[in-house]
Amino acid sequence: MKSLMQRINPKIALRGFRPGARGAGHVLGELESAVMEILWTRPQQTVNEVEERLRAKRDIAHTTVLTTLDRMYRKGYLTRDTQAKAFLYSPRYTRAEFERIMAQEVLGAIIGHSAETALSTFVDLIGNDPGALDQLEAKIREKRRQSGKK
Repeated sequence: MKSLMQRINPKIALRGFRPGARGAGHVLGELESAVMEILWTRPQQTVNEVEERLRAKRDIAHTTVLTTLDRMYRKGYLTRDTQAKAFLYSPRYTRAEFERIMAQEVLGAIIGHSAETALSTFVDLIGNDPGALDQLEAKIREKRRQSGKK
């Protein structure tokens, strides 16, 4: 399992995983999640544009938006390009990529700690859903096919 952990470069789940949350909220706070949703809907936005969209749902200071975007950029969640005198922010990952990396980091950490227990628990959790078991079985077959193992 060590090779799995070496392949995963933790970036997304830096602050921990919140099981009760949804989507990006599993690892991001409320404001950061809102920013990601805005930028996933339309990338390449300035601080003022993000602020305008946030203000539609909450009262927020310009400096808070500016600081949040800069912090998210430094954490690796966002990219930024310069246009004239403004930064244009975009998500570094698509929503699907973000969710996949988040799952890899969290599951990789759990499996790295105790693979047998984690795998057994995972199968138990999805065991009551025949569709999920079929999906898991198909993914295992596909992975074996790709790696040349039977």
